[in-house]
Amino acid sequence: MTVRKSKKTIAIITIDMLALIVAATPFTTLEVQTAAATSAAVSAETTIGTTTIGNNNTDTTSSGIDLSQQPVLQEQTRTASETQINYAHVSITYTGNGTLNLLNNNIATVANFTSNGSALISFLTQSAQGTETIRTGNGETATITFYEIVKFNPVTREAKGIIIAEVQAGPTGTLASLNGMILAGTDDIHLNGESSVTLWEWESGISNLDIFPVQEELSSQ
Repeated sequence: MTVRKSKKTIAIITIDMLALIVAATPFTTLEVQTAAATSAAVSAETTIGTTTIGNNNTDTTSSGIDLSQQPVLQEQTRTASETQINYAHVSITYTGNGTLNLLNNNIATVANFTSNGSALISFLTQSAQGTETIRTGNGETATITFYEIVKFNPVTREAKGIIIAEVQAGPTGTLASLNGMILAGTDDIHLNGESSVTLWEWESGISNLDIFPVQEELSSQ
């Protein structure tokens, strides 16, 4: 999962980047005090997740994005080939290697893998989408479908991406726990064309056991 920057598109990317203005507005802490005739003043305290006003508690926790505590996948990739499609799109292939942190039958295991992938890159939207096949030392494979959006600094040429991905693996074996897993993470893109990818599991609260019967029913129709 990697995004290369073509010299031909630096001007385009620079215009896109200059067109984006992010306005940051500082937060203001509001303290409210009420006084009763026969009691001391009661202060209203605002904390992350819960707002307390007087004796009433109001839960204001946002839905948020829950990710696993440990990354599921850590990978180093490098571009193998690049084909210019037009002024705005490039097709690439890449190779890589990394480690998987797996949980099978409540037993944590670490598996090394190699990878091969391809992606279509859009310089207009600074994004990439593609597929990747990972292969462990014992020959097991899994397919990752991903979408990535990149933020690029045309001055320093620093680039970082945010990735969402979905994994398809066999129902048995070392990689079985990855089947149907949705991952999210980051991509640190280096000037030499290599990338460092780290992905965590999105803990959506929806079990794969809830999904598979529906998938099987749709595939049989």
